[in-house]
Amino acid sequence: MKLFDSFRQSAAELKDLRSITGAALLLALSILLTYFFRLDFGGQLSIGLSFNATAMMGMMFGPVVTGIANGLGDIIKCIIKPQGPYFFGYTLNAALGGVLYGVFLYHKKPTLLRVAATKATVNLVINAFLNTFWMAMLAGEGFYAMIPVRIVKNIAVLPAEIAILFVVLRATDTALRRAGYYRNRRVSVEKNG
Repeated sequence: MKLFDSFRQSAAELKDLRSITGAALLLALSILLTYFFRLDFGGQLSIGLSFNATAMMGMMFGPVVTGIANGLGDIIKCIIKPQGPYFFGYTLNAALGGVLYGVFLYHKKPTLLRVAATKATVNLVINAFLNTFWMAMLAGEGFYAMIPVRIVKNIAVLPAEIAILFVVLRATDTALRRAGYYRNRRVSVEKNG
């Protein structure tokens, strides 16, 4: 599926009540995972699990739906449990992360290489660089002083996040295929990685 086609098909998902409902349920799951499920490895190293719900949303509904839902999810999280003043940059990051999951995974078989490329892109571009940029801007600290630590942290958790995401997406893909999800939606899905 070409990039433009994936955006077009994903935008069409906004007209389907089942897609909106499915995206809303996955968004709710993402919010729950944000607050209640976190793997801590001591110190500053921990893995949140909400990216799994976002990736499932990207795989099922594409970049447009996932970007919008993830951006709204960031606003909802700020309302439910604010952690400082609201800042649009973080909402933009959430939306861009959703778009990236949709671009990489929309109606595609979740191979290990695809999952690794997706998670590495999100971790390095969104989590390491953009989040650090916004943090530096808000705190008035030096971007170049913060970025090495943020890159190392995001690379350190990457193997575990890739493994978790790969297992979750493969299970989701198998369940969707058994349920006839792709057949009922009349979409073309990649047969091979």
